Amino acid sequence: MNKHSDSEEIKRLQTLLSYDVLDSAPEEEFDGLVQLIAAICDVPVAIISMLDERRQWYKAKVGIEQSELPRNETICQYTLLQNEILEITNALEDDRVKDNPHVKAENGIRYYAGISLQAPDGHNIGTLCVADVKPRKLSESQRESLKLLSRQVMSLLEVRRKNRNLAEELEHILNEKIKEAEEKLFLKENEYQHLLESIKRSNSVVEFTPDGHILSTNAIFRSFIGYTEEELTGMHHSRLIDPEGGVKNDKFWQALENGEYKAGRFRRVRKNGQEVWMQATYNPVKSPNGNIDRIIKIAQDITIEIEAEKAMQKAKEAAESLNRQKDSFIANVSHEIRTPIHAVLGFTELLLEQESNPQKIGYLKSVKTAGDNLMFIINDILDLSKIEAGIIQMHATTFKLQQVIQNIFSILHLKAKQKQLKLTYSISPGVPEYLVGDSNRLSQVLLNLLGNALKFTYEGGVELRVENSGERDDAVMVRFTVTDSGMGIPGNKLEKIFERFSQADDSISRKFGGTGLGLNISRQLVERQNGSISVESKEGEGSRFSFSIPYPAGEAPREQVSDAAEKVPLALTTGRILLCEDNELNQRLIEAILKENKYTVDVAGNGKKGIELFSENDYDLVLMDLQMPELDGRETTRIIRQELHSQVPIVALTANFMNIEREKCLRDGMNDYLSKPFKKEELFEMINRWIAPGPRKASEGETDGSPTVVSLENLEEMSGGNLEFQLEMVELFIRNSGKSLQEMQVHLEKQELAEIRAVAHQLKGSFGVIGANIEVLQQLEEGLSFEKTEQQLMALKKQLNEIFIILKNKYPQNEYPTCGR
Repeated sequence: MNKHSDSEEIKRLQTLLSYDVLDSAPEEEFDGLVQLIAAICDVPVAIISMLDERRQWYKAKVGIEQSELPRNETICQYTLLQNEILEITNALEDDRVKDNPHVKAENGIRYYAGISLQAPDGHNIGTLCVADVKPRKLSESQRESLKLLSRQVMSLLEVRRKNRNLAEELEHILNEKIKEAEEKLFLKENEYQHLLESIKRSNSVVEFTPDGHILSTNAIFRSFIGYTEEELTGMHHSRLIDPEGGVKNDKFWQALENGEYKAGRFRRVRKNGQEVWMQATYNPVKSPNGNIDRIIKIAQDITIEIEAEKAMQKAKEAAESLNRQKDSFIANVSHEIRTPIHAVLGFTELLLEQESNPQKIGYLKSVKTAGDNLMFIINDILDLSKIEAGIIQMHATTFKLQQVIQNIFSILHLKAKQKQLKLTYSISPGVPEYLVGDSNRLSQVLLNLLGNALKFTYEGGVELRVENSGERDDAVMVRFTVTDSGMGIPGNKLEKIFERFSQADDSISRKFGGTGLGLNISRQLVERQNGSISVESKEGEGSRFSFSIPYPAGEAPREQVSDAAEKVPLALTTGRILLCEDNELNQRLIEAILKENKYTVDVAGNGKKGIELFSENDYDLVLMDLQMPELDGRETTRIIRQELHSQVPIVALTANFMNIEREKCLRDGMNDYLSKPFKKEELFEMINRWIAPGPRKASEGETDGSPTVVSLENLEEMSGGNLEFQLEMVELFIRNSGKSLQEMQVHLEKQELAEIRAVAHQLKGSFGVIGANIEVLQQLEEGLSFEKTEQQLMALKKQLNEIFIILKNKYPQNEYPTCGR
């Protein structure tokens, strides 16, 4: 006590008492902390203790049997005199403790390090210390950990003290509230009777015994059910329901007898046998001793509403059936049309690459232009169907507005030049350079409006003006205005111009072509993005179409590729591919494209032949058409996955336009999806995604634009170059990610979004170990809806497959799974 006065020591002991720590029994809440500090400092002994004027007792300990010591035998008495760490590297050489009996003993303490537990008022009330039977010294990181954990111990003590004070305060408040409640109870009991009388005047009210016998009824209920008061009194409730509901009724009344409140819609049978419906609540009423005294039912007649709902449900089911038939018809028509167009456009591109005769090149370009125009018409019809089916999706990304507009103008430039029209645009300074939204849907709307303006303009020009028209909900309202000097629209047609299949004049479709769907699709796309669209026009004086969409302002990407930078050519792979396709034109087209680029290709005209070839050969990739005779693509994939037990990548090929088709393919065990007609570049990008290019190094983390991006620098740095440690960490990642993926799949089936968010949050730590991109996990952690979570889980499976490919190239010693369905 040579550093503190007697009064200071008294204050310190008062502080110690305020924490209610005088009980010498160890406390489990501190055990984890003391075990942690022992592990961090790599010592056999670690103690959390408190000291009063005569003893030191242990709140938590590791490596020691005693529960307390006399204060004069402790080393911690010296720690208590200072606020910094006291470290004695060799106790036999320290004058303060060399004569201490616990130091002098055989195999006694040779090393000690401790730090005071300081209360908020500045008094030291205990210590956190470590000890060893051999001399040593703490590293700087161990010293920092000791300080950090001492503060954590005090935090726990402080929280416990505050909780105790809070409990006392709450007890006082509760006593006051109980007193107030008792004063109000009498008034409430009196109000109850008045309330019940009021309810009886406007509702059916019935009182039952706990086992379901009627005690009393009011006139409204008797009129509803058709019995007299004498007939109802003493009647069991089961007589008012149909015989089929008997078992359910028994369970229902058992629940009421247990005090459970029940409510809902119920079917009842009148005395004359007529079926009626009521909306009712069953309220168990307890007696003062806690037993159920009676059941009160309050009900309203909803027979008319139920009959209306049944009629509406039948109409809805009929409409949904027709809608499904329509979607199925459109999907089939899409497949039948797109398949030959795919062949026409594909062979035309091949011929254009090989042809040198200018005249033939001109003919081929005309064929391609006609095919592209036909695709535009088909896509209009299919886009409208997707919007009506509610399956069209918006994908928000950061995009540069000027770049989007320049891309559109590059497409329309030739058309304007051919008609000698001036095509210009301007962006006002108030519009952010970068916006967040669906740039593809914006391009679709602008292409439609600008394309129409050029189509119906003979002289003059077309102008696009982009302005900031204000802010709404943290977003900029960007207004796009397309003005032309064309033929204009008659006033009596303006109100209908955005309706489907509507054009300003019946002769327009004959003269200019088109489906009359473009403006209707544009309006729906704008409205789906919380925007609005309008038109102003006079016949012979041109038109002005304007639409506004709210876009949050975006930020420029950190690294921008120079416009002058050359495109990096797509690195082609090599390998053996099985093509399952029943259409001969598509067979020849895809086979020609692949063989031209040195791939080995086997062709199967149906799923059965595909299974035979797959069983006889080894393939790097399977291109699987969905609609084939004998065995379709889905059944063929099932056999490959479940019966042949192969995880070879399978890419679906289909002309079905529906977005949900991709999700179905992934659920059926396929790895990816390519919609016909596709370009040659799209085919090779897909192949490269699943057959890794030879020259590419795994450490670069490239996965064809996917969000994988694995950087193993952190793992290598942590391991200090220890390959065995790296292999262990990778093995743990494989096991944890596989387990987490399985758990999320189970939660997805049960639609437990909160549990999926929790698992995704835990998995982020494993991704951090190998430096993998956590964007998909962050989206899963947000868990906005079941549909989005299902899509993001599919993206996670794909990402894990790509991560495993990279890790396998780096660490081939480990075994790697394949995330299938």
